[in-house]
Order: sequence, then C-alpha cells, then structure tokens
Amino acid sequence: HLAPGERVPHTQAFEVLHDVARALAYAHSAGVVHRDIKPDNVLLGVDAALVADFGVAKAMVAARAPGASTSSTSLTQGGVALGTPAYMAPEQVAGDPTVDHRADIYAWGILAYEVLAGAHPFADRHSVQAIVTAHLVEHATPLHDVAPTVSSQVSTLVMRCLAKDPRDRPSSAREIVDTFSSVVTFSSADNAETMPSTSSARQTSATRWQSRAIGVAAGVLALIATVVVWKSQRTPDSATIGAPKTSVDKSVNSPAYDAYVRGKVRVSSENRDDNDAAIAALRQSIGADPAFAPAYAALGRAYNIKSFYFARDSERKQLNEDAEVAVEKSLSLDPNLADAHFSRGLILWTPAQRFQHEQAVRSFRQALTLNPKLDEAHHQIALVYLHVGLLDKAKAEIDSALAINPANALARFRYGVVDLYRGDYQGANEIFNRTPLTKNPTLLGFQMATVQLRLGREHEAADLVDRFLHDFPNDEGGLGNSVRAMMLAKAGKRSEAQAAIAKSLELGRTFGHFHHTAYNIASAYALLGDNENAIRWLQDAADNGFPCYSLFAQDTYLDPLRNDPRFIAFLAKQRQDWEQRQRTM
Repeated sequence: HLAPGERVPHTQAFEVLHDVARALAYAHSAGVVHRDIKPDNVLLGVDAALVADFGVAKAMVAARAPGASTSSTSLTQGGVALGTPAYMAPEQVAGDPTVDHRADIYAWGILAYEVLAGAHPFADRHSVQAIVTAHLVEHATPLHDVAPTVSSQVSTLVMRCLAKDPRDRPSSAREIVDTFSSVVTFSSADNAETMPSTSSARQTSATRWQSRAIGVAAGVLALIATVVVWKSQRTPDSATIGAPKTSVDKSVNSPAYDAYVRGKVRVSSENRDDNDAAIAALRQSIGADPAFAPAYAALGRAYNIKSFYFARDSERKQLNEDAEVAVEKSLSLDPNLADAHFSRGLILWTPAQRFQHEQAVRSFRQALTLNPKLDEAHHQIALVYLHVGLLDKAKAEIDSALAINPANALARFRYGVVDLYRGDYQGANEIFNRTPLTKNPTLLGFQMATVQLRLGREHEAADLVDRFLHDFPNDEGGLGNSVRAMMLAKAGKRSEAQAAIAKSLELGRTFGHFHHTAYNIASAYALLGDNENAIRWLQDAADNGFPCYSLFAQDTYLDPLRNDPRFIAFLAKQRQDWEQRQRTM
C-alpha cells in the first residue's frame, strides 16, 4: 500500500507500466476493450505484472452480440457509464456508445501518472461529480512538473495518453509499448529510468523478458496488474474544480449534465460531424435545464465554430446572433464562468465583429484569470498574435498552452505556422509532418501544400493540393484553389492562375479565415506582375483579420512589389500598427 504522496520506485514502476501496456496491446488485438483499468486491477506476478477483471469488457462483448442494443444505455447502469470514475476516459463519462480501445489508453495514462507522481492527476477533486467533470474539461498538471526525475519523453507519452480527444492519444497500446521501450532501458544501469534486477535469483535480462512476454499474453484475459493498492476509490464529500457552482451543481445522472458532457467532448473540434453533434447535445442540455450556464457557453462556442467554418451564407447571420445570445445568457447566469468569457473572445474575433484583436485577447485573458488551466485560451491568444504578426508572443502563448495540456495538437501545430511566417519553411515542414490534425484536417492540408510550394517542391505541392481538393471538394474559403493559384502564377501560367483565383473567390468570400485566401491571391498577383491587384488583396487581408506585418516584410513572393510606392506606403502603415500592438497587446 502507498501512503498519500508516496511514489512507487521507478525501477518497479516502469516494469509494471510496460507490462500493463503489453497486456492491453494483446487484448486489443483480440478485439477486447477492458474499460476498467485501475490500480485494483493490476497484480504483480513473479515474472510479470498482470491485468485482471475483464468484467466490464465482457459487458461490452455481450452488448455487441447479435440482437443486442449498442446504445449508450445498454452499457450503463442507472445512467452511469461503466467503469471506475477516477480512471474513466472523457468519452466513457459522456456515455458515448462508440467507446473503443483508446479509453484503455487514457486509463493507462491515469495509472502511469499516479504511479510516477504519487498522486492521481485530479486528487484534489473531492466528489465523484467533480472527478468526472475534471476528466472532461480539466487538464492535469504536466507530469514533469510533479515528477521531475521522470524523463521528458516518458512525461510527454503519459500526457498524450491523457488527451481529452481520443484521436489525440497514441493510436494503440502497441504504440505505447514501442515508445516506452525506446525511451526506457530495461537493464542494470543506475539512472532514474533504468530497470535493474530486483533479485539475484531472477533470470538474466533476455530470458526474463521472454518469460514476461509469455506470461502477459497467456494471462491477459484472466488477470491484470497491481504494483500497489491505492486509495483510488475516493468518495469525498464536496468539491469544486475552480469553476462557479453552476458549473458543477448538476447531478452526473441528470439529463442536462449528461447531454452537456457529450457536447463538451466534441465542442472544440473544427469539423462538421463533431460540430453538429455538439450543437445537438448542448441544445438538449439546455432543454433539460434552461438555467445551466456552462451549456450556454459551450453552445455559443459551437455556433461560432459553425458560422466561422461551415455555415451557408443564408444561415450565418442567424448563427452569429445565436452565438452571442447564448454567451450573454451564460454570463447573465454566471458572470464568473471562465468558459463564457472564452467563448465571448471567440465571437469577438470573427468577420462579423471585424476581428477585434485587442478585445478578443482581453476576453481570453479574463477567462485565464478565472481558470488558469484553460489551455485553449492561451492557444487562441497565440492565434490572434500570429495573425497580427506578434510571432514571439505567439510562441510564448503556445508554450503556455502546451505546458498545461501537451496533447493540444492544434496548439502544437501553430509552432509550424510561426516558422512559416518567419520564412523557416523546413522547420514548418517538420512540425506539420509530426502533428496530425484530426480536429481540423483542412488546415493541415492547406498549410502543408503551402510549405511544399515555398520549399520549391512544386510536384509535391501539386499532389497535396489535388488530394486536398479530392478529400475536401467544398474547399471552404477557397484555400486549396488559392494555393493552386500561387503555384500556377509561379509557373507563369497566367490564364490558369486567374481561373484559380476566380474559383477561390467564388467559394470563399464569407469563410472565417478568408483573409488567408486573400493573402494567397495577393501573392499570386504579385508573381504575375499585377501590382495593383496584389496590393488591393493585401489590403483586403490586412483589413479583414490578417495584418501580419512580420510575414509581409519577409515574404519573397511579394518582392516584385517592393519598389512600388503604393506597397511602400502600405507596408509602412502595417509596421506602425504592428509596433503599436507590440506595446499594447
């Protein structure tokens, strides 16, 4: 047994965590999801740690039998999702019927954090309700902050496993095993991440690991592991998670809360399916409880995302109004709700609000004052800074976001955008290549094609644009066609470039990030030697959310304009505004 704050020795912890991951990899390969990984189900054998109690997994199998219901209610009891609250993945908490092996990966991350840090990542949550809410919306303190002797590679792996979105976690338990094996040496060295032999009677390293592999594989459906038994089933009496009472004073079994958490899981995604699901769930939450402030805040965010990225022109005005009404309703119910101030910042930074950069940043800062762990607020401040050319400040905000939540893939992706705007195309390419974006795949495709073109890899850029337009034929914002216009202009194909420009304008004028399309159109015209249109579209980009002086000053595609008096005057004004923002933002 461990006393509070007591850590398992690393020499023992790494062996056990490695074995648990191997057991999960074996189970998942057989189509079995455990769904209840926790310390009580981890037992220490002679040659291997073993995983026990597949009772919940059997319920999953039974639910999938012919004729059985696969609805979320078939996998819950009394409205509570199966599993142990302290170790449940966000999608389990939300009662998502599509829960898969990545829920076990999340639970492995909680287990690893607790073993290595000596405390559950949400140990200060003193009720079941507070713990499940934390799984949904709070981020654990980075492992390296509470267990500094653990290497950065292991810390990063554990924090990736704790990503709220299953798509941001390692894709499989096998990936955990492989990554863990590559950064932890199972030998007799003395450093903190080495596995020395714990008994002179044990086998040699090679023979022992062969025996461990056999033991894990043979026992996986009947056993699993524990190094220690924690007091993991805390049943404290009260808690808050730093949010006002309206944020947590809903029974975890209430229809309003259930619908809210299902919407909250998907609300940050910038893709159509997740956005539609989030809006439906959050409307259901408000229908069940019209006084539930967090649901209004999240719904305002979801409406804003739909308007910004996906909405038809005919519905955009109504969505903008609905987003504002939802956020104001949330603030009227709870003026100190961080998520409401965050959503207000998102609304301020839209075409409908003329991209109020300074005001949006103030709203995000207010949200951080109320909830310092809100990594997305740092990320959105970074996004604003990127657009106004404050690249060093943008990088610092990305650092802050990832310190809170290393699994924030969109924030990590922005490091590449910083490099892109600085003209470090190779650096941007490396970051984009190792940052999968499931939440906004169109963003990755557009930026990757741009980087390949800037690196002089026209063939690769053309292939990426073709794939992009095949996968996303709607080409929101005309982004893909605007990259194609630059490519054609660079090749001197004037009429084809102009046709691509026309297509971009036809598709994208009301898209939230159309300013990037406008900038690409300006670049294409500059490459074609049409200075008048190039400067006109640069001004359009700057006036509508993208006054990125740092990019304008160094971009070689704009070199044909550098001696034009109109461009000189434009650039001087942009520099003046940029210097002002350096002082005031």
